[in-house]
Amino acid sequence: MPHTTNLQSAFSSETIRELSGRYREPAWRTEQRWRAFEIFQKLPLPDSRYTKIRNLDLQTYRLAPESSEKLPEFAREREAIYSQIDNAVVSTKLPQHLREKGVIFCDLETALREHADLVQRYLSQAIAPSEDKMTALVAAFAASGLFVYIPKDVILEEPLRLVHLLDCSEIAALSHLVVVLERGSRATLLEESYARHPYGDGTPFHAAVTEIYVGEGAQLQFGGMQNWNEETYSFVRRRAQIQRDARMHWTIGWLGGKLTHSYVESRLMGPGATMEDIQVLFGRNRQHFDLTSSLRNMAPHVKGEIHVKGVLKDRARAVMYGFIKVEPPAQQSNSYQLAQGLLLNDGAHCDAIPGLEIEANDVRATHGASIGPIDEEQIFYLQSRGLERERAKRAIVEGFLTPTLEQIPITGVRERFHALVEEKWH
Repeated sequence: MPHTTNLQSAFSSETIRELSGRYREPAWRTEQRWRAFEIFQKLPLPDSRYTKIRNLDLQTYRLAPESSEKLPEFAREREAIYSQIDNAVVSTKLPQHLREKGVIFCDLETALREHADLVQRYLSQAIAPSEDKMTALVAAFAASGLFVYIPKDVILEEPLRLVHLLDCSEIAALSHLVVVLERGSRATLLEESYARHPYGDGTPFHAAVTEIYVGEGAQLQFGGMQNWNEETYSFVRRRAQIQRDARMHWTIGWLGGKLTHSYVESRLMGPGATMEDIQVLFGRNRQHFDLTSSLRNMAPHVKGEIHVKGVLKDRARAVMYGFIKVEPPAQQSNSYQLAQGLLLNDGAHCDAIPGLEIEANDVRATHGASIGPIDEEQIFYLQSRGLERERAKRAIVEGFLTPTLEQIPITGVRERFHALVEEKWH
């Protein structure tokens, strides 16, 4: 029988005791939960100037998984896969030849039981619970999540996949992902988020934390695809710590959600570290996206680029924050950020807010931002060549997104995003 938590005490001290006892967690993990719970109680919801969180009452959600149904067919394409429905871990599969190389790819409960010392070294170390209320919520109450560990010099040819499905609007779906690449290793991780349609009554809620540690000379490609139901509140915080000569490549597509609040940060901590952060969004109806892309240069000779593009129609809203901080040791670093928004009608709105904070004197740090409506002259030109108005608008959107999408190194993510945009257009 699945565990059930009283509705009014889902996020309570009683729940912390229940989680700790049920999973027989080590004392240090329980202490982490208690500290995060104290912080959670004190912090407000993460509102901002451009994002006001309304009609979200956390006390209306439960934590217990309802069931462990099978995932839909699209989520069962490869062997190395972690799958989760709401808060229930459905399955985790890893091919034997990867196990023999020392690769760890398992849910957090198993990782705490079998690799406690390794988990303790990394869990909640890159992202502190004090960063915002939702981060504290995950640190205190998340029972599900994934732990990935790639040993030194191990190169994975096939991607590892994480598939998360929201199925019940009454469940607070919480998840904590920890990814560790040791020196010289190389891997690709795909995180896909979907929801059953329609939900009916209720507003699904999702909060997640992702901590990534990229060791010296290692390389990680992280692909994310979010396609929640348009009634879902989603809060995601991701951070990568990138060491000497290591490389981190983010590729994230945003399509779903009622309100999506995302913070992605890359910390270039060793000389020669590089990163690319590519994010694309497509919003319609009354969707709202609040996306922050942050880069911290903390060592000399590092390089980072941020590219964010958004297409909005109907009454959709987006705010795209870009922030680059160059710390004093980061001499001869090179940084660039670009945010662009395309508005398909008068009701859509987008704000692009770049920021720079430079504390070194021998650096290159630049930014660009542009927001504007779709060009009526381009539409007229395409119509004069035989295209109907809607098809002409779609062609312009494809031309706007394609230069960014072509930078995505993960073919599957690129193709899936194109297909989902086509689906949303209709």
